[in-house]
Amino acid sequence: MNVNQERQKDVWVKWDWLWQALFYAAVIVSTWLMLLDDDRKAPVWVALLLTAILLLWQWGGLKLADRKWDVLDNHAIFRFIVIIGVIVLWFALLSISPAYYFTLFGLFGQVFRHLSLGYAVIAVLILTGSIIYEQLAGAGAAFSLTNPIIWLFLFTALGAIILGVWITAIIGQSVRRRQLIEQLEATRAELAAVERRAGVLEERQRLARDIHDTLAQGFTSIVMHLEAADQALPDDLTTLQKHLDQARGTARTSLEQARRVVHALRPQLLDQRSLPDAIERTAVRWQEETGIPLTTTTTGDPIPLHPDIEVTLLRATQEALANIHKHAQATAVQLTLSYIDDVVVLDVQDNGVAFAGAATAGAAASPLSGGYGLQVMRERVELCGGSVTLESEPGEGTTVVVSIPIYR
Repeated sequence: MNVNQERQKDVWVKWDWLWQALFYAAVIVSTWLMLLDDDRKAPVWVALLLTAILLLWQWGGLKLADRKWDVLDNHAIFRFIVIIGVIVLWFALLSISPAYYFTLFGLFGQVFRHLSLGYAVIAVLILTGSIIYEQLAGAGAAFSLTNPIIWLFLFTALGAIILGVWITAIIGQSVRRRQLIEQLEATRAELAAVERRAGVLEERQRLARDIHDTLAQGFTSIVMHLEAADQALPDDLTTLQKHLDQARGTARTSLEQARRVVHALRPQLLDQRSLPDAIERTAVRWQEETGIPLTTTTTGDPIPLHPDIEVTLLRATQEALANIHKHAQATAVQLTLSYIDDVVVLDVQDNGVAFAGAATAGAAASPLSGGYGLQVMRERVELCGGSVTLESEPGEGTTVVVSIPIYR
């Protein structure tokens, strides 16, 4: 049995040796008193033999019962037979010498320790009846309810039953406590397993978001520049070189971001920079790559935010700008970062085709129509306790509003 199993044993089981020691001590003392009794009714060897049989019967029977059935209610009849055998052997010894009355100090404990309450009460009544019979037979008296000896032992039996009920209640409470502890431990282990699975799933989703927000956008930009460079061949070498340089720069940046994704670090734009600066640099780079005018504005007093919030807002900016470039057909973009009391709000507004227009133009898989990009953005923002809102009207373009409560 390992340490954990040992700890889970009930207190009354751990202290079972005390009940056993009390019984054996009572039998040994009774045997010693029997040896001093000159009026014993049988030879010493007979009493010693019956004593040895009693001890072997009690030890072997209960050992077998405890090995096969560790719950009192399981095959209780087997335990009952063992205890009744102990009572019969004890009564035989009592008929040899009254010294074995001392055995009762340990015998009552055995009855209530190893039997369920119903069988224990029956065993006590049998034991009490045996005592009364021996007392009346020894005194040559007839059974009578007026005999004080009968009432003495009946009250003794009643006290033993009350004590047994108390012991049984303690045992039951101990069993229920152990079962509750085991259930709690099982629940805790299950919750830990669920948390591990949830952690793995969340980490996968985080990696998917990071890959989409870095590598996917970078590859998209590289493809666009290479296609533009291909169109510039062979006449416009200046434009060709420009797009190749931009594709090369984007590839290097994407490589750096990929390394940071692998190491689960913050985006490079946020290293040693504030969020407004990071967004401004993103906007400048995007404007250089797309040629679309972009105005950035910061309102309120910029304050340091939790790293998760800053990463989320930067990724939302990159995603919104990537969507505008791919789907909006815009000619101007306005980006506003607002610090309002306990909320930070990011607005990215374009003057391109509206939401319905984007869908009609063949963007059925567009992030603005529920694609993966918008889903990623929403998941990131919701993890920070915020929300994403799309405002789109025909002829007025589209506005993406990201609102996140500020916590530090």
